[in-house]
Amino acid sequence: MKFLPLDQVRLLDGPFARAVEVDLRYALELDPDRLLAPFRREAGLPAKAPSYGNWEDSGLDGQIAGHQLSALAFLHASTGDVEARRRLDAMVAELAECQRANGGGYVGGIPGGQALFESLATGGAGAVAALGSSEHWVPWYNLHKTFQGLIDAHVVAGDELPLRIVTSLADWWLPIADRIDDATFERMLDTEFGGMNDAFAQLAQLTGQDKYAAQAERFSHRAILDPLRRGEDALTGLHANTQIPKAVGYASTAVAVGDDAYLRAADAFWRTVVEHRTVAIGGNSVREHFHDAHDFTSMIDDREGPEFCNTYNMLKLTRALAEHELRPELLDFAERAVFNHVLASQHPERGGFVYFTSMRPRHYRVYSQPQLGFWCCVGTGLEAQARSAAEWVFGIEDGAPAVNLYLPAQALIDLPGAALPGVSIRVEADLPRSGEVAIRIDPAEARAFPLRLRVPAWAEELAGGLVDLRVNGSPAEAGALPGAVLVERTWEPGDRVTFRLPVDVRAERLPDGSPWQAFLAGPSVLATRDGDAHLDGLYADDSRMGHVAHGPLLPFADLPVLSPGEVPGGLEPFSGIHDSRYTVYWPVSDGDRAARAAQLRDLDDGLAVDAATVDAVAFGEQQPESDHGFTGTGTSVLTTGDRRWRTTTESMSVRMQTPGARTLRIRYRLTETPTAVTVRIDDEIVAEERFGTADRDGGRDAGRDGEVLDIDYGIGEVAGRTTAQVRFTAADGLLTPAIGAVRLLR
Repeated sequence: MKFLPLDQVRLLDGPFARAVEVDLRYALELDPDRLLAPFRREAGLPAKAPSYGNWEDSGLDGQIAGHQLSALAFLHASTGDVEARRRLDAMVAELAECQRANGGGYVGGIPGGQALFESLATGGAGAVAALGSSEHWVPWYNLHKTFQGLIDAHVVAGDELPLRIVTSLADWWLPIADRIDDATFERMLDTEFGGMNDAFAQLAQLTGQDKYAAQAERFSHRAILDPLRRGEDALTGLHANTQIPKAVGYASTAVAVGDDAYLRAADAFWRTVVEHRTVAIGGNSVREHFHDAHDFTSMIDDREGPEFCNTYNMLKLTRALAEHELRPELLDFAERAVFNHVLASQHPERGGFVYFTSMRPRHYRVYSQPQLGFWCCVGTGLEAQARSAAEWVFGIEDGAPAVNLYLPAQALIDLPGAALPGVSIRVEADLPRSGEVAIRIDPAEARAFPLRLRVPAWAEELAGGLVDLRVNGSPAEAGALPGAVLVERTWEPGDRVTFRLPVDVRAERLPDGSPWQAFLAGPSVLATRDGDAHLDGLYADDSRMGHVAHGPLLPFADLPVLSPGEVPGGLEPFSGIHDSRYTVYWPVSDGDRAARAAQLRDLDDGLAVDAATVDAVAFGEQQPESDHGFTGTGTSVLTTGDRRWRTTTESMSVRMQTPGARTLRIRYRLTETPTAVTVRIDDEIVAEERFGTADRDGGRDAGRDGEVLDIDYGIGEVAGRTTAQVRFTAADGLLTPAIGAVRLLR
């Protein structure tokens, strides 16, 4: 399908149009001089304003500027706003100035970025290791935002200058890449690099130059690509949004190099994630990682549910696949994600974007503030609200104008060389509040053509398709297609197509079949409001962990257990619930309600520990480690199922919040091999553990391979400090035991 460009679509009054208006206001509150300050610093130019804080001055400097370029391009295209275009042009011009000052084509805001990247040509493993250091965080991920922002400024806004900047940036990298052997290049890709394969594939298509297509292939991480080509799901335990942009790049690389093997890998990824790892709102992942596809317990239990960046990038992947070959399930997923996760992830009045959308019953989500929060999901949120609804509503498939989503919108089809210039299509709908849909067709003059109307899977299941389909009040003939119908006639200006969609409430289990179910009406997930008490950090500050809803977890034990056909009262569209706790998934019993209630009580075992936690770090997980200033030498990550651990032959440390803390709790994973670790808080030794060295003084017996132990240590004077460094050092020439969760408890 060829989707209509944003400048040919206008959203009409309703929640989606209002979301774009709020997004535009938020984007225009951001100061371009502060966003571009890291780029001027790296180019040796005087600052016009201080850089923003939060993630923007702690290693990811400049990433939001790239997102802002994309967002301003999308906002101008979707609204025609003049100020959005003026700011876009001004930011591009300043990036051109920074590029000239740098010399050689590089432009970026990463601290020491140019030297860091250039060191990859000669620095070998050491230079590659620096890519994932706490000093630089994830530099390729960051630089990808600059690449993509410039590409969008060219493609969406139609300006040539950003294309010249981004091709010069790409050409700066190519001779460096030529000096990196394939094995080192592949190791480089172990660190999150955004969609660099996608960016180079797009440049290949825009310029026709094979050198960019070849680089897209080099950035196609074989550790992920090869299992997908074999049809394997090897995603459990992996950082989700590190992988999803890679799959987007596989789809675009397939086009750039003419190799459908890449496309098959992208499609295998999509099917794995959407069909087996996605919850009702269209999101995926827990604490940013793919959990076991056969066990969604953590999805229900954890406060850090689906990450918004994941859904944004899954929509990009879905679009790329649909542009190649339209399948009904692609549009079904797009509808689910747009009506639910996207619409729910921006505050509808204040603005502000959501990072984690918890699926834990009676929890809540928090929102960014324009001058304080600069998380990754702020960047994708800025882009998504501007584009995600409008870009999906209309398209052209086999010469027929297509209506794909039923939300208030209007299109004026004006594609070069199209057979349907000057045809206006207007959709009037208010799903799920009403199932009535009306579509007005206004060709410039009477014209015969087929109109394609999508039939959502839920409408087919509940009602056999579109109900009472009429044209100008008379029953209409329609040809059936997979996931759609075609209405063919000679259309006159003002012709009106009407039909009904079923909005009956229906239940949907978690993908693993476990006894939890959500409720939907039409395209919308329904939820209940569960009060506004203890919404700690609802509007996030600029702390590194401000994006997490840290308020108390409420117990499972007093949740009502539903029978399979029972529907709870008070349901409303989830996308409209804000500033409140909410419940999306409900416990259900297929028989023994008492046994099900006992299972819920068992899930509450961890509440006391959670309530007593001052601070916690999940070792081996990218974001918690970054948020706690992780440093380490001689370290490696171990993945067991969907759990991650770290070991070291030397030392590793994090900085943690300590007010009120009295106990340090460490989770160890043991092996039959002897291990040893010395634990310090600042300079104080709080523990010296020896596992499998019982014959030595102070040693413990070795555990069974894979045994997990939680051990508590008193921390004395540390309780009076604001923060402290928790350090783990290898001892006795042995590897440390694998360390997972580290908690400071009251």
